[in-house]
Amino acid sequence: MQLPISAGTVLQNRYRVLSILGQGGFGRTYLAEDQGRFNERCALKEFIAPHGSDYTLSKSKELFQREAAILYQISHPQIPQFRATFEENARLFLVQDYVDGKTYRTLLNDRRTMGVAFSESEVLQLILNLLPVLAHIHGKGIIHRDIAPDNIILRQSDGLPVLIDFGVVKEIVTRVQALEQASETISPTTVGKLGYAPIEQMQTGRAYPSSDLYALAVTAVVLLTGREPQELFDDRTLAWNWQPFATVTPGFAQVVNRMLSYRPGDR
Repeated sequence: MQLPISAGTVLQNRYRVLSILGQGGFGRTYLAEDQGRFNERCALKEFIAPHGSDYTLSKSKELFQREAAILYQISHPQIPQFRATFEENARLFLVQDYVDGKTYRTLLNDRRTMGVAFSESEVLQLILNLLPVLAHIHGKGIIHRDIAPDNIILRQSDGLPVLIDFGVVKEIVTRVQALEQASETISPTTVGKLGYAPIEQMQTGRAYPSSDLYALAVTAVVLLTGREPQELFDDRTLAWNWQPFATVTPGFAQVVNRMLSYRPGDR
């Protein structure tokens, strides 16, 4: 894997890297200044292509551009606006708007230090604010695939949740590996966080609009209880046992439990 880009580096004679915002197995996200937009801050997402043949690399680039074209279709105030893609020094980048705020993972960790979690009214408001965003992307045939507290930012300017980090890069890696493994009997790499992604997504790699609803419901119970999915899901009975750790009304619990249904069609 290539080393991170140093702060102060200017890419494309335009984007000045300020710091690293995050890093995972599939890429890095940098905070940068767009010198072509009066030093407006932006997020640079670097895609780290899987190791392999020249075919793998060329296919990765092709899929990267295709997925970028899909992101370009999304125009919603609660999704960072896609700006551009570019390649420099054999690295692939996406440019998106920077969202100033804290992720719900950070907010939850802050609450844990005080011994509290999120209230029903707060989580209900989060769900109500995110459902129109999901309806927007699902209407375009796009599935997020990676909804979790880490990928929702509470925007400082207006207090609205912003959905970040679509499973696009992970999806590219999955598809490239699937092409390489087409003649072999190897389990596919899945897209989605363990505990948050539903069974159909983890086992087959397939995702539906209801898969995002499931992940949103898991996010809700994690925020309500302050506990991780592995602590709330009984893998012997395949049932969620979250209600003893949260104070919620029966009607709200019923909605969340339906979203957590094992079968996609029941959500």
